[in-house]
This record gives sequence, C-alpha cells and structure tokens, in this order.
Amino acid sequence: MTRIAVVGAGGVGINCAAAILQQGLCSELVLYDRSADRARGEALDFLHGAPLLPECSVDGRSFDEFETPEIAVLAAGAHTAPGQTRLDLIDINLEVAAEAAAAIERGGLPRVLIVVTSPLDVVTEYLTRRWHGRDVSVLGSGTSLDSWRLMERLAEELGAHPGNVHAWVVGEHGDSAVFLFSSATIGPFSLREYAERRGRALTDEMLAGVEEDVRTAAYRVRQLKGSSTHAIGLATARIVLHLTREPGFMIPLSMRVEDGLCASLPTILGRDGPDEAIRPPMDERERAAFERSLDVLREANERIPVG
Repeated sequence: MTRIAVVGAGGVGINCAAAILQQGLCSELVLYDRSADRARGEALDFLHGAPLLPECSVDGRSFDEFETPEIAVLAAGAHTAPGQTRLDLIDINLEVAAEAAAAIERGGLPRVLIVVTSPLDVVTEYLTRRWHGRDVSVLGSGTSLDSWRLMERLAEELGAHPGNVHAWVVGEHGDSAVFLFSSATIGPFSLREYAERRGRALTDEMLAGVEEDVRTAAYRVRQLKGSSTHAIGLATARIVLHLTREPGFMIPLSMRVEDGLCASLPTILGRDGPDEAIRPPMDERERAAFERSLDVLREANERIPVG
C-alpha cells in the first residue's frame, strides 16, 4: 500500500489528509508541520476516529523528521487576505516552499509531489527547477478544481448531470484562468446543441456569469469563512486516487507547458505522475486569453530565486 506525506498541517493540509484517509487511499499517512506539536495533535485527532476510517496508520512530525513517502502533498503556506490575489503570495510562499523542499530533500524525495500551495503555478515551477534531473515528478493541482466547479455550474444551468459535462479551465490557477466553452460538451453534444434540445437558453451573459462564479469561487469562500479548504482537499484526494488506483484519467494539472513555465493543461495521469501536456481545441478568443495567462505567469516567475 501507499505511504503519503502531507506537508503543512493547516486547514488545507488537514482537509487533504481527511479526504485521503476517508477514501482509504493509503496505508500510512504522515502529517508534517513546522510545529511538531500541531502535526502530532492533528494526527492524534484522526487516530481517535480510526475505528470509523479505512485501516491506515497516521503520524505527525516536524519538518526535521521527514521520511521518504511515495506521494507528498505540499500544502504549507499563507492564504490570501482580503484584497490580495494568489500572486500576492509569491515571496512569502516561495520561502515556505524552499524550507519544505529542504526538509524533503534531507528525508528523501517522493515519487510524486502534488503542489496545492498558492500561487500554485509559480511554486510548481520553482520545485520543477529545483529538482530538475531528480527522480521525482512535480505537479500542481492546477485548474482541476476550477474545471470541476465549471462542470457543476454548467450542469446546473443547463439541466444536466455533472458527470455528463466535459469542460476545461486552463492556464493560470488564478485570475487569468481561461474557460474553454468552445470545446465543452454535454454527452456527445456541444453546449449550444444540448441547450437547444433541452429548451434551455444559452446566452453569452449566462456563460459570463458561470465564468465569474467559478473564477471568484475561492474569494467568496474566503469572504465567508476565511479560506477555501474542503473542496481542494477533495480535489487533491481525487488526484491521489488516479495516481494510485485508477491511472489513465485525463485531468487538467499544472505542469511544464514550455521551458521554464508551468501552467494547467489536460494530461493523462499515471502512477508516476502526468504524461505530456495536451493543448485542447481553442477558438481565437480563447487562444489569445491563454497566451495572456501564460504571460502573467512568465512575469510572475521572474521572482523565483536563482540557484
């Protein structure tokens, strides 16, 4: 069975751990945090519910006690405050990522590392550079959750089951993300054809509203409760599922799309990480938006430390 490490025992890390444990995706899960007491306390809290969970050992340790897992989830870092975007966290969270990376290196690199720390694409690129040539696959959860949110909203608007909706968000996991409505389908039908068959109105205004809802979802949750934690935990567990038990699933993840740049595109996820990025069909407007999104990330990556 699989040993999984969750690095960072804050709200996001704990929700990732909870979703992984509840779905029985590993035989051993270790929580790591700067504070050993916090990590051990969270582990103990899970252990008190062990009879209600699939069998799995749970431990909590400090960064200095890191041991090699098969899969690691990097969830350490600051959350956005009101008025901030994810890119405003670059400097502080790159420092946290560097500290976590050093601890991971001392203990031994995993087979796969999943980044969920913001700004996700920049942190993913930083670790991809840092571990270039090493036997580890670095990926970010990217726009996977954004895409699932988009599928749910389109299903709601058009009266479909979310499982029949196939729609992608690509580019930055952030404010410049690109919504690919032109290639979205419900079953075998385009959005427009499905809407016509079901007697539903499909307008530019409706699609713009769906896009705005999805793009600002995390900010709305932050306004109400402080930070978004539950959904990213579930999304991370789904990625772990496809790494461990159901390989071959196509999912948008943050990974190298060109030299020196990580962003989200669909990829086939296998046991050792993602395959190459796949560029889906885009209309002229979407292609231009995708290039602008990459430009945003190119500029942001200039703040990644050298060496």
